[in-house]
Amino acid sequence: MATDIERLASFEAAHYDQYEYYNLIEYSCHAYGKGRTKKEIELNTNRHCPAGHERKIAEKYHNSEIKRRRTKSTSC
Repeated sequence: MATDIERLASFEAAHYDQYEYYNLIEYSCHAYGKGRTKKEIELNTNRHCPAGHERKIAEKYHNSEIKRRRTKSTSC
């Protein structure tokens, strides 16, 4: 009796051609890919920034400066 893996291998050999193998390799079934290839996903992804949340920190600092100036001008 053949195992599931052997049955799958014989099915692939009988029914798949080079284009099916290409589609299985290049186009993953992940939802975040949205039809893009693995290379496209790797090129257009958010990468880790070793310095941390720079934009977030800069925005908080900027907002605090604006609030500080606003309170100084209204208190006079």
